[in-house]
Amino acid sequence: MEKSTNIAIFEDHPLMREAIAHNIVLHSSDVTITYKGSSISTFLDGHTLSDSSALTLAILDLDLGDGSEPIENLQRLLERSISVIVVSALAKPQAVREMLRGGAAAYVSKNAEPQALNEAIQATVEGKQYMSPDIAVALLSDENISVDLSKQERQALSLYASGMKLDAVARAMDISRSTASEYIQRARKKYTKAGINLPTKTDLYRQAQRDGLLK
Repeated sequence: MEKSTNIAIFEDHPLMREAIAHNIVLHSSDVTITYKGSSISTFLDGHTLSDSSALTLAILDLDLGDGSEPIENLQRLLERSISVIVVSALAKPQAVREMLRGGAAAYVSKNAEPQALNEAIQATVEGKQYMSPDIAVALLSDENISVDLSKQERQALSLYASGMKLDAVARAMDISRSTASEYIQRARKKYTKAGINLPTKTDLYRQAQRDGLLK
């Protein structure tokens, strides 16, 4: 690497944190581990961008065990000009796509070979996007998954996801409240069958955005 790199490791399991740090230092030159822990707030409180000669890069576990949303953790780091490599045992295609679309530079499965993380770091430093081979295979195998919603299901879901209450959805569609609820539940079940769980209204909103249901 031509330029020194500061790396922060966000992982809630101490043993895994140390293993990641050891792997990075062992195989990468000009690297300094500046943080090892599970608190993004603690790191950001002490982080400054004054040293422009060094690139700051974060290794981010998808689930930090504190109830925080992965996409929000990603955005907090990106807002501070910190490049992010997601490392996780969870490799659902939906989660991978959400993080990559959200701006993650790389996604590495914890089941990947150790060199995958170092390849991801090198690619990120070079401004390239990277996925470990098993993640790439998972995305390719999932590429053709689609959810076939009826016209009424699409309309009810888009109205509800956009922020309307159930009664308002029913009025807008000129149907009963129970029918509007049924359309939304049918849509949820179809997504679940396709491997996409949408338990909350926020989840529905994000999926509706991804599927182009919200204008």
